[in-house]
Amino acid sequence: MKIALSLALATLFFVGCGDSNSHKAQEHTETQKEASSTTTLAHDVVKAAMNHDSVKQIKESVEKKVQEVTQQATQKAQEALTKTTEAATSAVAAATTATEAATTKAAATKTGTQLFVACAGCHGQNAEKKALGKSQVIKGWDAAKIETALKGYKDGSYGGSMKAVMKGQAAKLSDAEIKELAEHISKL
Repeated sequence: MKIALSLALATLFFVGCGDSNSHKAQEHTETQKEASSTTTLAHDVVKAAMNHDSVKQIKESVEKKVQEVTQQATQKAQEALTKTTEAATSAVAAATTATEAATTKAAATKTGTQLFVACAGCHGQNAEKKALGKSQVIKGWDAAKIETALKGYKDGSYGGSMKAVMKGQAAKLSDAEIKELAEHISKL
């Protein structure tokens, strides 16, 4: 703005010093055009500078907001991940427990019949024989009596002539298998 005024004053000064009025008028018009052009250019520069500052402020504001939103989204995502991980861990634990229970139950369901296969060779398919012609017939025994006998064979506190053979057989059985086998034999 100061440049434009300085140019205008210089133009007026030079115009007053000239020889002819038409020449002076022409120079005055050209000087005014230059002054007007310079003023417009100065205004454009000022606007650009203001726009640059505004753009810079807007950019900084947007960047700050992006950082805030990113931090919030990251925090929410982390919370969701933590909750999902906890839920998945809980579901896996529950599924594992259920699977183990089902496996144990399935194994117990099959165990009585499967375990008796080893016994049938000596005791007969329906527990109707004396094992190797020396033992008692176990068909008709109740489950408690069979369980007591098998546990006694296992710990060595029960048995007669077949004690050594039966100790080896009973030693392979868990308490749950002994119970399942006793239940199976009692139903033959």
